[in-house]
Amino acid sequence: MLPTSKRQLVVFAVVLILPALRSAGFLSGTVVHHDCMDTLVDCGEMKCRLEGSGGLQDYDPNSCRLECKGSARPSVPDGVCRGDVRNCTKFVRESLDNWQHGLQRRINEVLGEWCTCLSKK
Repeated sequence: MLPTSKRQLVVFAVVLILPALRSAGFLSGTVVHHDCMDTLVDCGEMKCRLEGSGGLQDYDPNSCRLECKGSARPSVPDGVCRGDVRNCTKFVRESLDNWQHGLQRRINEVLGEWCTCLSKK
C-alpha cells in the first residue's frame, strides 16, 4: 500500500491532470470556445425576454429570425445572419459576442431603471 502522501499525489493527478489530458486541450494549447449555437441560444433567450415574449423557442436561419415563445419574431444581427452559425467562423463568433454584450448591457440598463435596490455606479 502507498504511503498517504503518495496516495494524495496520485489522487491529485487523477482528479486534476487526467481530465485535461483526456480533452487534449492541455497538450495542444487549444482554447475551448463556447459553441456559436450555444451563444445564439443565450442571445435568443435574452432578446425574446427583452421583447416581452417569453424565452426562445427556435431559430429560423432562412428568415434570420428568432421564434420566441410568445408572438415576437425578432431578427438576428446581419453578422449572425450572413454567417454560418453551425460552422462557427471567427466572423460569426465575433458577431455573436458583440450581440451578446449589447443584449447584456441592455438588460443591465433595464435592471438599473426598474430595480432601485441596485446601486448606480
